[in-house]
Amino acid sequence: MPSENCTTPDGLLLYTEYRVPDGDPSAVVLLVHGYGEHSGRYQHVIERLVQSDYAVYTLDHRGHGRSEGVRAYCDSMEQFVNDLKVYFDRVKAAQPGKKLFVLGHSMGGLISLAFAERYQNQFNGLIVSGAPVNADANVPAFLITVGKVLNRVAPKLHLLETGKPGILSTDPEIDIAWANDPLTNKKPMRVRLGVEINKMAGEVRAHLADLKLPILILHGADDQLVNPSGSQVAYEGVSSLDRTLKRYAGMRHEILNEVEKAVVMTDIIDWLNRHI
Repeated sequence: MPSENCTTPDGLLLYTEYRVPDGDPSAVVLLVHGYGEHSGRYQHVIERLVQSDYAVYTLDHRGHGRSEGVRAYCDSMEQFVNDLKVYFDRVKAAQPGKKLFVLGHSMGGLISLAFAERYQNQFNGLIVSGAPVNADANVPAFLITVGKVLNRVAPKLHLLETGKPGILSTDPEIDIAWANDPLTNKKPMRVRLGVEINKMAGEVRAHLADLKLPILILHGADDQLVNPSGSQVAYEGVSSLDRTLKRYAGMRHEILNEVEKAVVMTDIIDWLNRHI
């Protein structure tokens, strides 16, 4: 895939990639990855989308993958949203006149929801997978309190363990691939990022009613990492007349890396095809 760097508002270099089909693409998908991972884990997703005649653009968040920044850290989740806007504008300029859809997974889904609450009039539809809209429902209350205290004195401390074997997928090969991938984050989540995810989740919930664009909300029913209740909250809270919620029985957090991931991809592509 062709790659290039994109500069953030505060001067970091973000790694980005894109792939376009032969001929004129039907539309554009901007793919937004989750916490502790990187865009390279979505090559099979990108391939399927391109085969379906979509141009796909993706980036590694600051502190993730091949991008610059303190590993798996941000001063504020707003930095991720602002970075995405810079890249989004570049994508729109590269594909003038094309319908554009944002597809975000996990933390990337939360970033995408916050992004949509600000810029929904600039694109055509939103797909979110396993978004932590109820992020605080995944963390014991005492740990939230501890996190707020530590955030003031040790924001970069690794605190919250997220890497329990089997938590991502029922496919054991996913654990093996994660462990062997030099670009994934194996350490516990840093204090500041955990606090910021909870904060952004609250802000997203408070503004769900502002969302009116077409939205597809996806979640694994057996997700033990990100509470599926958040996707129900999002579905019930948005004002979109065109809204769909799909929960996949037997699937865990990474539905795009599940044994039956082809079913999920078919649902995504069918939804996109109906909206172009």
